[in-house]
Amino acid sequence: MPTTLEAAEESAPLLRQEAVTIADASAMPGESQAASGTFYGWLMLPLAMLVMICTSPGQTFGLTFFNSHFRKAFDLTQTGLSATYLVATVVASLTLPYIGGLIDRFGMKRTVLLAVAAMALTCAFASQVQGVATLFVAFVLLRTIGPGTMTLLANNTLAIWFDLRLGLASGIMQVAMAGAMACLPMAFLALIDAFGWRGAYLSLSAIFATGLLPLLVLVYRESPADLGQFPDGAPTQCPQQSKLAAAGFDIRQAMQHQAYWIMLAAAAAWALIGTGLVFHLEAIFINQGLGKIASARAMSCLAIGMAAMQITGGLLADRVALRWLLVTSVSLIAISCTILAIGSGALLTTGYAVYGCGQGLMTIFSVTAWPRYFGRRHLGKIRGTSLTAAIAGSSLGPLIMGVSIDRCDSFTPALWLFAVGAGCVAIACFWAIPPKIGSDEGLLIRSLGEEG
Repeated sequence: MPTTLEAAEESAPLLRQEAVTIADASAMPGESQAASGTFYGWLMLPLAMLVMICTSPGQTFGLTFFNSHFRKAFDLTQTGLSATYLVATVVASLTLPYIGGLIDRFGMKRTVLLAVAAMALTCAFASQVQGVATLFVAFVLLRTIGPGTMTLLANNTLAIWFDLRLGLASGIMQVAMAGAMACLPMAFLALIDAFGWRGAYLSLSAIFATGLLPLLVLVYRESPADLGQFPDGAPTQCPQQSKLAAAGFDIRQAMQHQAYWIMLAAAAAWALIGTGLVFHLEAIFINQGLGKIASARAMSCLAIGMAAMQITGGLLADRVALRWLLVTSVSLIAISCTILAIGSGALLTTGYAVYGCGQGLMTIFSVTAWPRYFGRRHLGKIRGTSLTAAIAGSSLGPLIMGVSIDRCDSFTPALWLFAVGAGCVAIACFWAIPPKIGSDEGLLIRSLGEEG
């Protein structure tokens, strides 16, 4: 979940270089500029997958199995813990526009390395929290670096290395994330059982510092142009489209289109509902008289549904109008909330599986739609606002459910509220039509033609 970084107004140097490379290729179609050998993007894809998986300590599904330990250690109610998480998440979302600008300004590799090092330090800090105040700081750092910065970096890595195959690459990466959601809860529980929750965080810190960080130093590359290659591994067959993609809208131009606001609303609703469902997953099952094993099994079913729809969605994203993926994904999220509101026992697991299907499609949409709707030049800024909306929305979901259980002794009122809200957003998504080529795009195309 869901997704926030405003980029600097000037475009990133690597994207300017890519635009020039593409323009040169289209101007001289008789010359082959492709580098020899295997396309390096197929090595960058698993690196992006690892970066995405390593957002887990800051993701809600990574925190949910620590929550009972936080409540016990610091004598917190569900509402108190949810409120702490809410405020921390809001603070995290406010920092991300600035971080997005730094990514666009200073390049991908430096910010990827810094983000992974920061996650290692943050996990070490989380192992030492001594009260609500330091727990709040840990939440801020985990949410800023994981779902915010590292998610943006993983997604933008794919957007730089893939164009026409972006849907396929996104589907593969998101399936890996679904696998992480299926496996990591059990791994986190095993670490907590073996070393305690503080030792578990120290173990995660060591993995990032001694495993992922050195690998990225050695293997990560900034862009295809650095290796004399093209996105997808070959010059595009549609140079005019690629020129526009390399240029793209700035944030002010994007905000003039209704699709931008609908996509923001969908991102916020997805994050709000998903974070609430996953943050209180264990509590939902305990409230129904079920145990931790049942809740972990539900997380696995969620991940399986997510993976299945990510494979399907990754293929469809390159073949159908993206708004249909958006409509379907938000509708499935609304249906899942309805199942959870009326169900019990095994139906709870079914509800989480349906939510996983909706999340699977939504992750594919969120990776592919922003560059395809609004271009790549200001991608950090435009996609960053999506992550800001998502992270801000995610701050409310756990609180709404925490108040529901503390005041009404049931999660049902919150679940019905989620179902109705998602249904309304799903209807609005029918109008998430890509911006048509008009005055803004025409100016971009003409300016590119004049530069060429």
